[in-house]
Amino acid sequence: MLTRLTSAAALAASLVLTACGGGGGDSGGSMPPPTPVVTAVPDSAIATPAALVSYLNGQSFSDETSEPLTLPAGDPATSETDEPQAI
Repeated sequence: MLTRLTSAAALAASLVLTACGGGGGDSGGSMPPPTPVVTAVPDSAIATPAALVSYLNGQSFSDETSEPLTLPAGDPATSETDEPQAI
């Protein structure tokens, strides 16, 4: 009788613990995924001189804490006929 009572108590305890540890369900408080960190200049920015100037003008030069961006493999495009543009 004691063995059956002990077995029933152990079975009940394991069922209760199993039911509580599911971790499923949507709590609504989940964190959004982190934004990806840009580490390189996109390939499209070196396609033409105007694209490079446009990309550089869109950058924030006041941020001194982030890492420098790497350039894609290859040389930026140049033009023999376009006038120099101010950055």
